[in-house]
Amino acid sequence: MHEYDHDNPAAGGQTTAVGLATKCRMHHQMKTDGVFLDDQYIDATGKARQVFYTQNGATIHGYAESGDDLFPTLRDITFTDPEPPPKPPPPQPNTPESPTRRRPRLADTHARRRQERERNRKALEATGEQEARRAVEDRPPF
Repeated sequence: MHEYDHDNPAAGGQTTAVGLATKCRMHHQMKTDGVFLDDQYIDATGKARQVFYTQNGATIHGYAESGDDLFPTLRDITFTDPEPPPKPPPPQPNTPESPTRRRPRLADTHARRRQERERNRKALEATGEQEARRAVEDRPPF
């Protein structure tokens, strides 16, 4: 899941089924303000799952709400892959009025969220593999 790039829409943030994370106004504002980081993915059964990572380190798992129970026609929407982004223009020489930041603050925030989500996904996969091994090895004696 990638945030929509308002400056360059072709660069990312395409609306997809896995990216439809409906939230109430309060939870949307909490996500926007950085109170928690959310991630959404499709599990092995094909269901959308959502994970919340809070600032104090808690991880909350659950099924993602899509709103299709209230609006069944949402199930009829099909998504297509986005067009590839256009090639960026060649770099211009630095001038005194050139910005000193490599990219805008919003792009930095999106990059940080992508890194955190990737790190959390890897940790979640490792935990899932350990639990699966433990379930096989630690069967009850009955």
